[in-house]
Amino acid sequence: MKKIYTTLTVLCAALSLSAQQLPNVGFEGEWVESKPWNTISGTEFSMNAALQRWAESQGEEYTGDVRDPEGWTVSNVLGIVSVIDESDGGGYGALGTTVVGAKAEGCDSESALKLTNSPNPFMTTQIVPAYVSLGTSWATNALEFFQPVDKDGGIFGGLEFAYRPDALVFDYKLEAPAGAEGQKATVLVYAWKGSWSQAEVPGNNAMIGAPITTTMIDRERNILGMEYSQGGKVTHSDDAELIAKSLEYITEFNSEWKSYTLPIEYLTASTPEKINVVLAANDYFDSENIVSGNSLTIDNVKFAYYSRLKSLKVGGVDVEGFNSENYTYSIATELPEASAFEYEVLGNTAKVEVELDEASATATIKVTNDGEDVDGKSTHEYTIQFKKVYGGTIYTGDVKISFMGSDNIEKGVNVHIITDADDKNKCTLVLPDFSFSGAVLGDIVVENVKKTPHNGGYAYEGSAKHLELSLMGQPIVANVSFSGTSDSEGNAHFIIPVVWLTDYETNPESNEGIQIDVEFNGITDTPETGINDVVVDENAPVEYFNLQGVRVANPERGGIYIRRQGTNVAKVLVK
Repeated sequence: MKKIYTTLTVLCAALSLSAQQLPNVGFEGEWVESKPWNTISGTEFSMNAALQRWAESQGEEYTGDVRDPEGWTVSNVLGIVSVIDESDGGGYGALGTTVVGAKAEGCDSESALKLTNSPNPFMTTQIVPAYVSLGTSWATNALEFFQPVDKDGGIFGGLEFAYRPDALVFDYKLEAPAGAEGQKATVLVYAWKGSWSQAEVPGNNAMIGAPITTTMIDRERNILGMEYSQGGKVTHSDDAELIAKSLEYITEFNSEWKSYTLPIEYLTASTPEKINVVLAANDYFDSENIVSGNSLTIDNVKFAYYSRLKSLKVGGVDVEGFNSENYTYSIATELPEASAFEYEVLGNTAKVEVELDEASATATIKVTNDGEDVDGKSTHEYTIQFKKVYGGTIYTGDVKISFMGSDNIEKGVNVHIITDADDKNKCTLVLPDFSFSGAVLGDIVVENVKKTPHNGGYAYEGSAKHLELSLMGQPIVANVSFSGTSDSEGNAHFIIPVVWLTDYETNPESNEGIQIDVEFNGITDTPETGINDVVVDENAPVEYFNLQGVRVANPERGGIYIRRQGTNVAKVLVK
């Protein structure tokens, strides 16, 4: 009998059938023309157009194509922008325009994003930091005697988002040019609701005079409560709240793909309205010390929604060896009630069900989420095998096990004979926790065993194919035979050969394998006798024989004989 208990539900109020995911996961979607933001209004500035104009001014041909993965913004910089002719649709020049992002070969696909800290071509001592985000990137400085001053930049805004993901996961390569200093990379996620506003933030690079200022909404430093060098007063809405923030640095350099997981730390229980992800080939919050040529290549950037357990207890005791990524356990006690199971989910949005199967003595703890976990699955099941409780007639004795030329004796072993409730001529053999030399293979179970009266007891014969067992933690498949006898005094002698099918995976119909000979001798206090199966005959003229096959002319009352009438032969009790 199976019983299902929904014992824990932790769900974000905004969750529906599918949790929200990042845009353009894997960067396999469209790549759009890069158009960095700045405060020169009335014109939408394109990197390609700016670079083309610059090439033309130098008498060169521009053949490039600067694009960002759709939904993301790379920190490409337009440099010093000046409107040349409003009448032709806003032509412009862009001195010092710098490209820091490009499409690259993916981890397991055609597309990834490579971010490379790059020098400004107009002033090579100035290294532009490479990063990508879900918000809008910006950069500013003024020039004094051809030296940049009042430098600043970063990100404002983000993605509208109403979920609580558990982690950011992605594949990456972090590389530095030969002989160059390696610089750590930045991984940042933050989520919030409401808004922050900062007045008089400069938003372009100026050749002459001061940059143009603007009121910037949701600048990252304002949301995160950090200091800033440029801009005026900061205000926020009444409901403004930083809900989550996780910041880590990657310091391990590698030219081969590796996976990275950033757990998201939630500061409050609120549901976000907006979220931002920042991945940088540098220390994102240290714009003064950017190392040229360092690169961070990223792919498969996505949110993970955990559907696993963090901890598990049964009856107040930790499950031995529990690990969130190990899904099978065994406990040598009887199956408890559902109230005995205690656990914590690994993330913050999950539903948990506990299913108890009394017939198999197993508990299944099913954890589900509306989004995918780091392995791409939205459901994980933990199975605990408890000690099975078998009824029937229990014989206790010794088992001799012969395996690969050696014999082992296991003492105090129980064997169960469970008679079929609907057919007394059939039974099930159970040898629980079959083991030898300290290795537990599991329960030997042979169903539909033929059971016939024999010398006041029974004779047994049956077999089972493809029984699933385990040896040294590895699953094996075996064929099992069963034969033997019991008597009216409670003695039993059983032969139970086990054939480990070593070629099962390649040839499941093969009967070849390694033989494990099992011989059991035991006794029970409650023997079953063949008398229960005797046919009673009170008056028909028949031939009688004793149990040794000798004809008896006058069978005695109360005796057990073989009765034959025509072709009908049966063991009878004469009354």
